[in-house]
Amino acid sequence: MLNILKNNKVYIIILMFFSLFIYSYCEENNDTYIGYWLLPNNKVIVEIQKNEDDTYVGYVRWLKEKFYPEEDKMAGEEQVDRNNPDKEFRTRKVINLQVVGDLKRKENNELAGGWIYDSWNGKKYYGCAKIIDKNHIKLKGSIDKWNLFGYSMIIKRVDLTEYEKNFEGKDLGFLKILIGFYVAHRLRSVGFFY
Repeated sequence: MLNILKNNKVYIIILMFFSLFIYSYCEENNDTYIGYWLLPNNKVIVEIQKNEDDTYVGYVRWLKEKFYPEEDKMAGEEQVDRNNPDKEFRTRKVINLQVVGDLKRKENNELAGGWIYDSWNGKKYYGCAKIIDKNHIKLKGSIDKWNLFGYSMIIKRVDLTEYEKNFEGKDLGFLKILIGFYVAHRLRSVGFFY
C-alpha cells in the first residue's frame, strides 16, 4: 500500500509540473497584442510581434494601395518612405517597414515607452497601446512622453490571409467586369456585334 501511495505522489508531482509548464506555455503564446491589425482607414495592416527581450514591434504587412495612384507624382511606383526626414531612408518600401518599436508591457497590461512611426508624414511619436478586447486595441501616438497630446485610434484584429483573399477577390472581380466592358466596346466599335 505504501508503494502505491509513493508512486501516486510521484505521478501527482510530475503532473503538477507538467501542468504548470503547459499553462506558462499557453500564457506565453496567447498574448493579445500579437497578431495582424487593420488600421481604421482600412488601408494598412500592421503585424505586432514580441521580441526575445519582451519588447513589442510592428511592421506594415499589407497596403490596400501598394503602388501610388495615378494622380500622384510617383504614379505606378511601389510606395516608399518618401517623407522620412533622413534622405537615406526615403527609398525604403512601406511594405515590411517597421512602424512600431520598443513598446514594453507595464503592470497594468498596457504597452508604453516605445515609439510609433507615421510614414505618411515621416514623423516618429511616443507610443502606447491598451487592450480593449481580444480583437481591438487602442493605439496612441503622442508628441509628449506622458502620452497627453496625441492621436488615438482603435485597430482591429484581422486574419491577414483571409483579408487578402477576400479583398483581392472583390478587387479582381471588379477588374474583370471593367475588362469585359472594354473588350465588348472594342469589338462593337470594329463591327463584331451588330
